Amino acid sequence: MVFFFFLFSFCSHWIASQQKSPQETAAESSNDEDLVGCSPSFCDSEKEVFGCQHYKRNCKLRAACCGKLFPCRFCHDEVSDHTMDRKATAEMMCMQCLKIQPIGPDCRTPSCGAFSMAKYYCTICKFFDDERAVYHCPFCNLCRVGKGLGIDFFHCMTCNCCIGLNSAEHKCLEKVLEIDCPICCDFLFTSSETVRALPCGHYMHSACFQAYTRSHYICPICSKSMGDMSIYFGMLDALLASEELPEEYRDRCQDILCNDCDKKGKAPFHWMYHKCSICGSYNTKVIKVDTSSHGSTPNQ
Repeated sequence: MVFFFFLFSFCSHWIASQQKSPQETAAESSNDEDLVGCSPSFCDSEKEVFGCQHYKRNCKLRAACCGKLFPCRFCHDEVSDHTMDRKATAEMMCMQCLKIQPIGPDCRTPSCGAFSMAKYYCTICKFFDDERAVYHCPFCNLCRVGKGLGIDFFHCMTCNCCIGLNSAEHKCLEKVLEIDCPICCDFLFTSSETVRALPCGHYMHSACFQAYTRSHYICPICSKSMGDMSIYFGMLDALLASEELPEEYRDRCQDILCNDCDKKGKAPFHWMYHKCSICGSYNTKVIKVDTSSHGSTPNQ
């Protein structure tokens, strides 16, 4: 009977220990010095500038999910099997005195003398940045790179994103950034990388745009041309004018759909290039081959 009592008591304590939160477990099992990551990290080790490869800052964040210390959420996610909710962060470690304390803009340890953790700190996002101009958008509920709303950015309520004042005449698409980048598939709305607006209204990362446009000129989402293609289309005009098709193909025509003006029409037969008779674009696709007649009817 005594054996069963001790067995029941042990099981009860084990179950209770499994129900504790990660923060409680971490607090019971370790002090400041024993915490994983309880040491300074540097974005410039030669000059001993605190931070990491992603940000320059003077503190580490204690992840609410696992209780470990990391310079930023990207450093956490790179080595963990889960993602870090930065807004749930409640504690930080000053990398000068190595003391764990409530998160805030300055170190609270007297020996540090109100040592600043970064030039910018957001109490909502729990975000530190010591290098760039950053502001918090209350509509995005995120920190964005820039001087602020009404200064160099405005928030478009239709697109639901912050847009530069120099792009005030942009094409509105509802919640346009709440998708993955069509090239790298990272979520655009919360991405820390610079994004670029296309003439059609869609977006992709600026770096992805530069790589993609080395071999493509149409939007990967809607297939419209991503810039002024008049020089390239003029080169195609000269190329087709210099070509002579075999006699059996000269009287053929093809029904085409123009991706730029969304009009249908006919174009002379060719294996690769078909010019829209309305807007002059070669950004077209064949929808039907007519083997009996040659013509150029108006687009519809």
